Amino acid sequence: MKGELEGKVAVVTGASKGIGREIALQLADAGADLVVCARGEAALEEVARCIEERGRSAEPVVADVATPQGCAVLLERARARHGCVDILVNNAGKGSPKKMLDLSEEDWHASFELNFMSAVRLSLGCVPIMRAHGGGRIINISSRVGRQPDPFFAPYSAAKAALINFTKNLANAFSKDGVLCNCVVPGLVRTEAVEEAARKSAEATGKTVEEVFAATLRKRPIPVGRLGEPADVAALVVFLASPRASWITGSTFTVDGGIVPTVP
Repeated sequence: MKGELEGKVAVVTGASKGIGREIALQLADAGADLVVCARGEAALEEVARCIEERGRSAEPVVADVATPQGCAVLLERARARHGCVDILVNNAGKGSPKKMLDLSEEDWHASFELNFMSAVRLSLGCVPIMRAHGGGRIINISSRVGRQPDPFFAPYSAAKAALINFTKNLANAFSKDGVLCNCVVPGLVRTEAVEEAARKSAEATGKTVEEVFAATLRKRPIPVGRLGEPADVAALVVFLASPRASWITGSTFTVDGGIVPTVP
């Protein structure tokens, strides 16, 4: 796919680590210039440096897209630097385990602001920009728990399920204008956050991190026999952003090694 996205401008949220970082780097490898956003400045600057080493421009924007102000700052910086946005990847998101009866209303609101409303605000903010330039791509990153709810991640599950539905609404409304919208649903991916959770479990149980992962796979077997890697998800995102996906819109793609059952 090298060079397929030459001349395109991509905005990626949650780009400092994990799946978002790999998406940004693979988009750069495909020729896109990047506007990358996250809350952690040091890690975001490192991603920007890696993008520039690939010969592409990178605009790091430290902002909290869980707020309307953060979304506005991100779009303003993208337009000021490039004048357009061709590709938007709404990757920012996070879930924290908590029993349902222990959840406060604030827990629900905070999860929806980050995992759902950030994508709503940025998508609707980008649509007029994309329409004015003849089209674009919006790719939303959901989660397997959006399709297979987990009661310990209830707000996150609900927000990610809403994101799948919102993506279809976006596609139905704007595909005729050339704004193609799709959703990617990762399974269990070996990101920094997953590694950290495994490390804490290993310390608490006296196991190694690899033993923790092996136990996880025994408890919930993944048909391909391994956890996902950020690159597994990023490769699909880059394809959906490319000219080869010009007749794909309103679709949801599961990248999970086969763990999520087929929905009838």
